[in-house]
Parts: sequence; C-alpha cells; structure tokens
Amino acid sequence: MRLNAHIESPQAAALTGQVSVDLTAISDNIRNLRERSAAPHFMAVVKGNAYGHGLVDVARTALEAGADWLGTAQLHEAIALRRAGITAPVLSWLYLAAASSGTIREALEYDVDVSLGSVAQLDVVAGVARRLGRPAVVHLELDTGLSRGGARAEDWAELVAAARCAERAGTLSVRGVWTHLAWADVPAHPANMAAVDAFEEAVREARAAGLEPALRHVSSSANILDRPEFAFDMVRAGLAFYGLAPADHLAPADFGLRPALTVTAPVVLVKKVPAGTGVSYEHQAFTHEPRYLGLIPLGYADGIPKGISGRSLILLGGRRVPVIGKVCMDQFMVDLGPDANGVAVGDTAVLFGDPQTGAASADDWGAAIGSHGDEIINRIAPRLPRAYECPDYQEAGGPVGG
Repeated sequence: MRLNAHIESPQAAALTGQVSVDLTAISDNIRNLRERSAAPHFMAVVKGNAYGHGLVDVARTALEAGADWLGTAQLHEAIALRRAGITAPVLSWLYLAAASSGTIREALEYDVDVSLGSVAQLDVVAGVARRLGRPAVVHLELDTGLSRGGARAEDWAELVAAARCAERAGTLSVRGVWTHLAWADVPAHPANMAAVDAFEEAVREARAAGLEPALRHVSSSANILDRPEFAFDMVRAGLAFYGLAPADHLAPADFGLRPALTVTAPVVLVKKVPAGTGVSYEHQAFTHEPRYLGLIPLGYADGIPKGISGRSLILLGGRRVPVIGKVCMDQFMVDLGPDANGVAVGDTAVLFGDPQTGAASADDWGAAIGSHGDEIINRIAPRLPRAYECPDYQEAGGPVGG
C-alpha cells in the first residue's frame, strides 16, 4: 500500500524535534495480535491520545486493521472519536459521575458505552439516561485485586441487582462484564488464575440475576501474548499494538511487533571544549579530555526525563552517543567524542524508535530511568509536532465504522 505523509506544523518541526508515527506499523501490529487471539472481538485501547501517538489517526488505523472496538479512559476522548466521525463501538471507564452529568449525557447521545463499578455510579448514569429517554449501554467492572476501579466481590451482588432493576426500568442495558488483572504484566503469576476464577463466578452471578452480558473481557496486551486462555469474548490491546513490551519478558520483536513512534531532533550546535570542562547545570559532568559536544533542542518540557544523563541512548552519525550533564528544560548536550565523528549542525538525532534501525527503543529509555517504555511515550509533550506516515485511506478521512 502506498504511503502518504502529512505533518502538523512543519515550521515547528524544523526548530525543535518531531514525533513520527508509522501507522503502517500500527496496522501490522493490530493484524498480528488479532490473529493471535481466539476472542471474537478485539478492542484497541487509545487512551491518553493513543499513548501519545494521536487519537483519531490511530483509532482509524486500528479499525481498518481489524479492531472492532475502541477503548478510552476518559469520556472526552470517546466524544472526540465520535466528533471525528468514528462510529465503531467505544467503551470509556474513568469519570467522576456526580460532577459529569453533562459529559455523561453527551457520551450517551453519541452511543458511547460506559463502565460501572458502583451503585452510586449506576444511579447517576441511569438518571442521565432516564432524562435522555433511552438506556445507557454499560459494562459492569469487577475488582479482582487491582483495588482500582470496579466493585469488590462483597459489593458485586448489590451492583448486579441494581443493574437488573435499572434494565427493567429501561434506563440501562448491560452489554459487558469486565475486569483488569492486578498482575496483567506478569501473566504466569498464580494470582491471575484466582482472579479469572472470581471473574467467572461474578459472571454466573450476573446471569443468575437475569442479566445477559454479551461481552466478557479480561485480557490486556500481555495476556494476549502469554495467556490466550483468558480471551473470553473480547481482548483489550494497548502497549503491544504500539510495539512496546507489555511485560519485561515479552520482547515485541519476538512476536513480530515493531514500535510505531520515533522521536527525532536536529543538532543545533556543535562545539569543541577542552579537558576539565563542566557541562550543564551544577557541572555534574566534566570532560576528561578535549571533546566535541552537540546541543539537542529538547528537554524535560518536551518529556525528556532527567534520568537519561550519562546514558548512550541517542543515535547520531550511525552510532549511539551519551547524554552528558543535566537535561535542561528545553535542551540537553550529547558527547560526540574527541573528533565529532562527522556530526554537524542540522544532522538528525534519533532519541528513540525502532531498534531494528539501530535506535534505542522507548523500552530502553524506560529501563534507563527504572521504569517502562509506556511512561516514556506518554511523557512526550503535545508541543512537539506529529508527522504521520499513513495509507491512502487515511488521507481520504479513514474508516469511521468497525
């Protein structure tokens, strides 16, 4: 398929850095994961501006590649998808019910499914649906140990009874029951099996109470790759379809997955400094011999973590060079070596991207700061322009259904 590229704010890209998103990688990753799952339904999770990749572009690509559901954390993200013309089913699960009735109403008007984890949430959503004159379509969430969203086991019967009552009243329709595993990124952990057993019992309770949920969903990315038996009726892919490791032992390349996001920046200054030169704030780094330094115009305001100082993560001139000195708000320095190795002003530095190109990965960056790649990609600031390499259908507006 021929690729077209479009870029937001090219002038800004020339002055600072750029986030490049390979939507073909997104598409290939979705197809790969879809083939690995026996579940009849596949949700692409596009929360957090699609993990920094771009909400609408990624959603359209995912649907074209075979996803038939989209997932967002916040209601405004789901509403943005609808306003962009996307009609595929969307589930959204994070909102303050008592203070969001207007937003809830708009989401329901746009046929967004919402999650319920308490009777208090249910009462608010059912009340909005009553005023709207049509039932809200909901997924009941069970807390199986994450202690985050969802009803605990001892509160489940009350939530189920309230949901059944609301169904009879015509204010709710329960489409799904779901949970998120506390040890999702450690698929072999014994707590996962106990959580799935509790989930299956909760589904039986819901059905015994008269509910008929069509969708049971538990699996996130790591479970798709390592616990296929948890598929149920739908799986929810996040990190893996962006080409990042959903667990420490699951290397994306081992599953044919590749990163879709690359961050680059131009070298804006090259200078030679003598031995004993302090570099950046507080001179936490010194040169031990004459060195060439390169200035990269990105910093912690752009999402570059200070913890990368001293790490050889920047691909420049065909090799990895270390960050030297403290990362500043808008810039940092790299150590080019005693002869600059041919690096000049205007050359492109690759901060992270596809390791197959020699670049560090976002997962490498995450490891450098004691975290994971998902923290890195979600740090990247909106002020950095996004450039998209995308199939022809994207240029025409993209698929809007699913």
